[in-house]
Amino acid sequence: MRKNRNTAWAVAWIVAAASSVAWAGDHHKGATLICSDCHIMHASQSHGYNADGTGEFTPLGTAGPYAALLRNEENTLCLTCHDNSDAPDVLGVNTGTSPSDIRSAGHLNRLGLVGQPATGHTLDSLATAPGSNPPWKPEDENGTGTGLRCTNCHHQHGAAIGVTGGNAYRNLRTNPGLAPSGSAYVSYAAGTNDLTKDVFERAPHSYDESQVDFNEPNNTQSAMGKFCGGCHTNFHGTPGDTNTVGGAPSGTSFIDFTRHPTAGVNIGALGGGHSSLATYTSKTNKVKVMSQTGVWVPPAADVTPTCQSCHKAHGNDNAFGLLFRSGTGTLTEEGDSNGTSVKDTCQQCHVQG
Repeated sequence: MRKNRNTAWAVAWIVAAASSVAWAGDHHKGATLICSDCHIMHASQSHGYNADGTGEFTPLGTAGPYAALLRNEENTLCLTCHDNSDAPDVLGVNTGTSPSDIRSAGHLNRLGLVGQPATGHTLDSLATAPGSNPPWKPEDENGTGTGLRCTNCHHQHGAAIGVTGGNAYRNLRTNPGLAPSGSAYVSYAAGTNDLTKDVFERAPHSYDESQVDFNEPNNTQSAMGKFCGGCHTNFHGTPGDTNTVGGAPSGTSFIDFTRHPTAGVNIGALGGGHSSLATYTSKTNKVKVMSQTGVWVPPAADVTPTCQSCHKAHGNDNAFGLLFRSGTGTLTEEGDSNGTSVKDTCQQCHVQG
C-alpha cells in the first residue's frame, strides 16, 4: 500500500511539474513542490545534489530520523525557510525576503522561544482553542504531547483536501480543527480579481496587506470565518446563527447581537447608530473588509467586516492578535502608529463612545 501510494504521488507530482500551469500566489504545489526540500530517504546527507557535491540543502535535525522521512521536527522544518530566510517570514520580527512588508497575517509566536502566547497563534502550544465547541486542542489531531503545528492550518503539499482541483489561498486546509472535510475552502484570484473567489491577491506571492483584499461571493457567510470557525466555533457566524452570535437575518427586525458577526451585516446597513459607513470611509488607514463588488476604495455600500477586520491571522504584538488601528499615521502589523487600544479599531465602524 505504501509503495502504491508513493508511486501515485510521485507520478502526480511529475505531471504537475512538467505542465505549463503557473500556480499564481502560493508555493508547495506543482513545479514548486520539491520533495527533497522537506523529505530525505535515509536521514543522512552531507553534501548537495550536484555531481561535485555542491548545492544547498535543508539541514537535518539532530534528533532524527523523523516520521514521514522529514528532515526535522515539523515546525522547525517549516521555519527553516519561513523564518529569517528567502521565503515569507512568519515568526516574530520580519527578517525574511521582504522585511518591509506589513504582513497580511502578522506573525506567529513559538512557545518559550519567540513572543507571548496571549498575542496570537503559538507554535507548540497545547492550549485548547478559545471558543471551540466541542473543545478542540492540538493534541486531538497531533497526538499526546504535540502542540500546535503549521499543518493544523496549512497543507504542506498545497492541496485543498476535499475539493477537487482546489487551489486554496495560502495553502490553507479545508478541514481545520472541527470543520468537516472540504467545508472551509478559501479560494483566491491573483493578478486579476474574480468576484467568485474569496480573496484577491494583486500580484502573485503578495504578502503585504496592501496587496490583499477580500471578496464576498456569498453575502450570508465568510469563507475566512468558516475557516477560523473550524477551531474557534462559537466566535464565528452570521445573524440568526445558533452558535450564540444572535441578531436576525437581513430584512427582518433587528435583534441585539451577543457575539460580533463575521458576515451578513454590511457596515452601516442596520442603522440606529450600530455602525457607520461614513465613519469607515473617513479613515485613511482602514481595516480589511469583504466586498461583493470588489470595491474597497472608496468602500462600496456592501462592505462587511469579518475575522481579519479586527485580528491578524497569525498574530502580532497585541493581545489576541488584535489591531489597534486609529485610521491615521503609519501602518503597522499592530494597527498604525497612532493606534493605542482596541477602541481605535471599534471606532473604524462604530460612532458610540
